[in-house]
Amino acid sequence: MVNNYVVIVPIIIAIIAVALGVAYQTGALDPIIEKIGVYYFKAEAKAEEKKMEAQGMTEGEDFLKGEISGNQKADMLNKNLGDMGKIGKGLM
Repeated sequence: MVNNYVVIVPIIIAIIAVALGVAYQTGALDPIIEKIGVYYFKAEAKAEEKKMEAQGMTEGEDFLKGEISGNQKADMLNKNLGDMGKIGKGLM
C-alpha cells in the first residue's frame, strides 16, 4: 500500500508543477501575482504605520497614509506603473 503512494504522490506534484509553470509562462498567473504583490505592499505599509505609531507619531499630524512607501508601491502596482507593474515578469 505504501509503495503506491510513493509513486503516485510525486507524479501528482510534478503534474501540478508543470501546470503552474505553463500558466506562468503564458501569463495566466500575472493577475494573481499582481494581487499578491498588492497584498504584500499593503502589509508592508501597515507595518510601517505601526512602527511610526510606536515612535509616537500620529496619522494626520506627522504622516499621511498616502505618504507611506508601501501604500505608494501598492498604488503603482494597481495602476501598472513602473517596473512593479510587471511584477510577474521579474520573478524568473
